[in-house]
Amino acid sequence: MADVQIPRVPAWQYTLTGGVLAVLTARALDSTAFWLLLQTAGVMVLWRTANRHRCSWWLALAAVTAGLAVTAGWALYDGEPTNTPMGLSLAVPYSLLAAAAFQFGRRRRAGSAAEAGAVVLGLAMLAWSFIVLPYLGDPGYQQVDRSLALLYAVIDIALVGTALRNLTDPRRGPARLLAAAALTLVGAHLVYAATGSVGTGPFQPGGLCHLCVQLAWVFVVAAAVHPAAGQYRAGTARTGRAALIGMYTAAVAAPLLPALANPSVVVVVPALLTSGLSGLLLLRIVGLARLAGARAKQARESLREQQKLQEQLTYRAGHDALTGLANRDLLTERLNRAVAGDRPYALILCALDGFKDINDTYGHPVGDAVLRQVAGRLLLFAPQVDMVARIGGDEFGFLLGPETDSGQLAQQVVEAVGSAPFLVDDRRIPLTARAGVAGGVPGNDAVLSDADLALSAAKESGGGIARFDDSLRAEQTERARIAAGLRQAISDGSLFMHYQPVVDTASGRITGVEALMRWRQDGELIPPGEFIPVAEQTGLIGTIGARALRLACAQAAVWHRDHGLYLTVNVSTHQLRDPGFADSVLRILADTGLPAAALVLEITESVLIDASDTNVLGILRAYGIRIAIDDFGTGYSSLAYLHTLPVDILKIDQSFIRRHQDPPRPQDVSLTRAILELARSQDLLAVAEGVETAAQANLLRELDCPLVQGYHFGRPSAPEVIDVLLREAAVRTAA
Repeated sequence: MADVQIPRVPAWQYTLTGGVLAVLTARALDSTAFWLLLQTAGVMVLWRTANRHRCSWWLALAAVTAGLAVTAGWALYDGEPTNTPMGLSLAVPYSLLAAAAFQFGRRRRAGSAAEAGAVVLGLAMLAWSFIVLPYLGDPGYQQVDRSLALLYAVIDIALVGTALRNLTDPRRGPARLLAAAALTLVGAHLVYAATGSVGTGPFQPGGLCHLCVQLAWVFVVAAAVHPAAGQYRAGTARTGRAALIGMYTAAVAAPLLPALANPSVVVVVPALLTSGLSGLLLLRIVGLARLAGARAKQARESLREQQKLQEQLTYRAGHDALTGLANRDLLTERLNRAVAGDRPYALILCALDGFKDINDTYGHPVGDAVLRQVAGRLLLFAPQVDMVARIGGDEFGFLLGPETDSGQLAQQVVEAVGSAPFLVDDRRIPLTARAGVAGGVPGNDAVLSDADLALSAAKESGGGIARFDDSLRAEQTERARIAAGLRQAISDGSLFMHYQPVVDTASGRITGVEALMRWRQDGELIPPGEFIPVAEQTGLIGTIGARALRLACAQAAVWHRDHGLYLTVNVSTHQLRDPGFADSVLRILADTGLPAAALVLEITESVLIDASDTNVLGILRAYGIRIAIDDFGTGYSSLAYLHTLPVDILKIDQSFIRRHQDPPRPQDVSLTRAILELARSQDLLAVAEGVETAAQANLLRELDCPLVQGYHFGRPSAPEVIDVLLREAAVRTAA
């Protein structure tokens, strides 16, 4: 047979049943000692509950203890007590129990105290009209007995009020037991009155009223044992329609009760007026309460909306609106926590290659769609990291804990970006990425700048991933030193120009010069390969380029006037992207007096392709300024772009010229010849750079290369040296 589980009887039910049986047994035995033993046991149980729960049980303990004292005191008293001492002694436990029951239910819903008060006042009116007034009209009453009667009227009303109040308490078990105890005490008085008893005998051990009192203490002890005895009471239920009707009826009917007891005009008229006034006041109060409730509801709704808005603002403050990823601020906050923590961490910064071209080619809506798709791929790594964030633009960050291999994850991130093209409408847009990795330890707050340096190193090296080391910081320090020196050089004139001759191969005459910026710091000449990249990275190249162009044009204006030379000046991407660059060039030409036809702007092939979508070169060529491709032959798309680019001069990269040995190899000569044929077919003027030997010069002359420049014809030199070369050439021509 299957096991049958018998429901477990709660302890409070054992206490209630056992207590009732024990009280009945004590009455049957008529043993004062047994009564005292039972009440002592109740005191011990209440002591345990009072130590664990709220102060209402301390009041209940005091009530039962006072009841024990009353029983013991009168049991030891020699003789039968009179009404007044007995009544006064019993008033103490009665009052304490009323206070305990009230305290137990004091944390109630709004309006419950008013309901209980209405009931209590209604009962008070009944007691006054039909009990107190007739009693006061009895000519045989005594002053003390009258006061005692009034006291018990108040106590009974309080007991009834608290009982009614606790009957609606959601903690049904202990609340109803306390209500039963209060009503049982009131019942002792009703029994006393109903049996027509006189004297104090019914309230002593063996009496019927004493039995009611002892049963009340059993209810109190059972309530203390109930598991809900220590629960906290809090409610917000609204007053029901039935309760409102009851309160309204009590408010209107209660003033009429004295008129029923004494239907004289003197009593009836004030009673009717008071009843009407009470009804109107209650209606007004109910209306105000409902209005207040509606406004409170609106206030709660407004508070919820405000809280929801606050949560939204907090979320937006820490997240990127486009991708939904954490933003730079939130990443920085989490990074600061990691710095202040006690475990190592790492940071990966990832940047997309060529994302600017997507915005420029397809527009920002397409670029935004690509960024959202990139964020979707990067979120796949969220379970492995502490945070994925969009730093800004096309850069993303990953904060890692010590359990994740940062190098391996960085490789996976780069591969994920380039694994497949991004699909936007009918476009398939391929992208690649680079990543910089930096590790951090508690207390190291430079990990963000370290990762940024690593990312820059990955971009410069052409590799996919770079990890931070101390050499990168040393390079950054050196770049900062150079940048500071350049800012000083712009104002103190330590930037100056050197010029390298461009020679006609047929006549050997200098036909032009290439202007090259030089910088001397503390007596030391800084190579252009060191300070030009820093100038481009810091944005100083625009100011430096404009200064170089003005100095070179001013010098070349003299040479052009006296010797017909043209000037070649290098131009960077930053300058071509400047909307005011064309106006700046034309203004410098006007200020220096150099004709536009005497100026050649020299641009590398990659820069020229990058600037092909701007109209700046077309504007300058319309004024007669010529454009030259520098280092031709090293670009990946030279032939494809050559016929579409706004170009006038093609400068053959020196790497082709240096291959020409003595005697030259046929394969090297064929490459140079092919470039020269290409220039002639496109009606472009060719200039060979890096000519260092006479053999190279003779070969280029045989290949019919129009112009050459290099150390064989002259190193970049100060204007005074170029003046000497020009004078010597003029003397040779005259001779």
